[in-house]
Amino acid sequence: MLNYLRKKVPFESSPSVLVHLYYLLISFTFCYLYYHKFINRADFYSPDSSGGIYAVLEFQALKPIQFRLLVPFIFKIFQTVTGLIKPIPDKALFFILTIIFTYFILYSFYYLLNEYFKSRAMNCWLSSVIIYPMIWNFVIMNGQFFYMDFTALLVMIIGFYLIIKEKYNLLLLLFFIGIFNHPSVGYLAMAFLLYNAQRLLSFKTIAYLILMTVMYIGIYKFMDMYFTTAQGYFIIYNLPRNLSMFTELPLHIIIRDLVFNFGGLHIFLVLFALSGNWKRYSGPLLYINLVSLPYIISVLINFSIEEIRNYIVIIPFIVIPALMFLSTFENSFLKPSERLTNQ
Repeated sequence: MLNYLRKKVPFESSPSVLVHLYYLLISFTFCYLYYHKFINRADFYSPDSSGGIYAVLEFQALKPIQFRLLVPFIFKIFQTVTGLIKPIPDKALFFILTIIFTYFILYSFYYLLNEYFKSRAMNCWLSSVIIYPMIWNFVIMNGQFFYMDFTALLVMIIGFYLIIKEKYNLLLLLFFIGIFNHPSVGYLAMAFLLYNAQRLLSFKTIAYLILMTVMYIGIYKFMDMYFTTAQGYFIIYNLPRNLSMFTELPLHIIIRDLVFNFGGLHIFLVLFALSGNWKRYSGPLLYINLVSLPYIISVLINFSIEEIRNYIVIIPFIVIPALMFLSTFENSFLKPSERLTNQ
């Protein structure tokens, strides 16, 4: 996907070989921790397993896992190709895939940073900051293994980048691919709306929104009709249960979840809002980050609020404004891009 983007989107100043090695080493370190907590004891076979890659490939998984086809098919392709040389154990192969996905998360986040901050040399190294909230949401506070979590974050970062670069045809392609990975791709449509808030009623904005909406509803409706034997549900109303968590969970668990989600970076967002420093950057590059608010509301209504991995797809929308806040300090090491300051 990124190789295709490199031909179509003007990627400036690709990182050096040393930086790519840096990304690979960080990816290996992070995924090594993830492997020992989750992959090493994952169940790839059971139809009711959240990691049931083989059950998905055999079209026997429960809804909504059965709808998340992208990673199982990527896994099958890699398994087939590597098997021509030497078969690799399932968990080792998935470990390798997570390293690849994490590497591209770092690589794509670098280009996203370039749209917000001037120093491309610094952004090469600063890109690794996204690993900090990932450690908290993927490993430390996460209690469940879902095979599509890495690609869900990757799709969101690339989609974020394509929106602010206004490469909407590529966004549609990514959106189509992302539908087969996880329903959270739908929030890219909302991010698209927020970015285009000042031209909301333009034909172009409405047309792309309609295309994404029809694509999203149509594909999931088709899969729901096609996988008629799959048990389970696609979406659930979970608000009463989530509200009860505030009285049922121990106080220290509630405080822990509120403070250490995203590693606490969301606290910077609160300070950013209360200080009024956000006004320096009013414009589309700021507005798009507001997608985190409706997402959190949807988690309260339709997901499980204590499941910290549910928040991973909005990590870039937390990290970017946190860095924007840090850039408002005098003599900050972060220098906002001209596009960010000249809205």
